[in-house]
Amino acid sequence: MNLGHERATTAACSLSRRERGGVRGYKPSKDPTPLTPTLSTTELGYTRVRSLNDVAEVGNIRLRLGRGSIAVPRSKSVLTYVAAAMIVMGTSLWSAPARAAEELRVGVSIPAAVAFVPLQVGIDRGIFAKHDLVIKRSDLGGAARAHQALAAGSLDIVVAGGPDLSLVAKGQHARAVGVITVAPRQTTLIVRNDNPMKTPVELKDKRVGISTAGGLSEWVVRQLSRKLGLGQQGITPVALGRDEAQVAALRAGQIDATVMDFASGLRLDELGVGRIFLKVSDYVPKMIAQAVYAGNDVIAKRPQAARAFLSGWYETVALMRADRAATIPIAARQMDVSAAVAGKVYDELIDNYSRDGRFDEEGLRVLVDSLVEMGALKSADVKAFYTEDYLPAR
Repeated sequence: MNLGHERATTAACSLSRRERGGVRGYKPSKDPTPLTPTLSTTELGYTRVRSLNDVAEVGNIRLRLGRGSIAVPRSKSVLTYVAAAMIVMGTSLWSAPARAAEELRVGVSIPAAVAFVPLQVGIDRGIFAKHDLVIKRSDLGGAARAHQALAAGSLDIVVAGGPDLSLVAKGQHARAVGVITVAPRQTTLIVRNDNPMKTPVELKDKRVGISTAGGLSEWVVRQLSRKLGLGQQGITPVALGRDEAQVAALRAGQIDATVMDFASGLRLDELGVGRIFLKVSDYVPKMIAQAVYAGNDVIAKRPQAARAFLSGWYETVALMRADRAATIPIAARQMDVSAAVAGKVYDELIDNYSRDGRFDEEGLRVLVDSLVEMGALKSADVKAFYTEDYLPAR
């Protein structure tokens, strides 16, 4: 008899006969094919439970035992069993119930953007589930729709562009709670393969497709126009919604170029439809390009959900950085590109993801100053519109 059982026996002997009585004993499950054999009426030893259906009966109460618990023999009382369970390390009468997972509605402003791939990787690899979250994903067609849904209470979290900070300032419906990408390296300008333009200054007076007004893509057009010396209105943005509509307009010649993700540019090049004309990071090397936004209701009433989401997000980023092979198949499916293209995107941009979500001072300043210059923000004081309170501890 081991030490735990000796202590249990000692504890049992100190009980009165009445305290020890009333046990009808251990019985196996009523399952027609029980996993635990029936114990004899004279068996006095202990056995490990091998079925999650095993029970001990006390009067009218049936006690379900967890796998690995000590089974109660007929000659021992329930109190003896409890004493043994309390003394022997690693055994328990009942298993603690699992905490219920919490549903979180997450909107994605541009579904195929590489910046937002961590959401799907985290879902598929069970990382958000590990943080007791059930993610309800909604794919949208740009910043305006995403923030309208967030303001209306239809979404809890939105992953979208950094310039959406101006929409938050106007609507006062949310706060930026974490940085996704630290530079606009994934953002490009794409033209048709047969477009004769050779230099960026030829974009003057051209029509460029964007997803929505007020988002990252419009910011790109305005900033490029300024950086190229064409004035703030030197290039005309045309809001078209999702990538499919932009590609269709590009093919039809309704626009001269379009602002799209690096992966989309490689995919169109692979298909012989378009080519990357320029990379925005060549003109704006550092800026908070994408961020996580949490609605006011979530922040006020369910802050633990915001914390759990951000913990899951940055844990996913760490996994992606460490495991290229596991990331590429999910990224290819989410971005709607070949595995070869997904591999190129990974190699080019994996280090552009923020590791901890902190709002870098320089990246934030570049973003805010540009929004003020564009007239999208009235003031450079944006402290009320972002917070680091819900990020994982360093």
